[in-house]
Amino acid sequence: MMARFGVSAAILLRFKKEILEAARRADRAIINVVANETWAELNILVPNDRYCYENGLVDLREQMEAEKLGVVVPPPSMK
Repeated sequence: MMARFGVSAAILLRFKKEILEAARRADRAIINVVANETWAELNILVPNDRYCYENGLVDLREQMEAEKLGVVVPPPSMK
């Protein structure tokens, strides 16, 4: 799956099954992906203790991109 930077969460959620499968390959504890109700972005829920260190989000982004070639997660978009 490939997505351009800035694609809407509504469009991404059409591929919810594929996104959830890719995210669960990185972490089996992921249970759902949902559109944020106040921001135009996609929330992927992961246990925060696995990535709660200085470069944790960098590692998570790299794992997500490695699982699905062509998917790019811009560094400032993760928080």
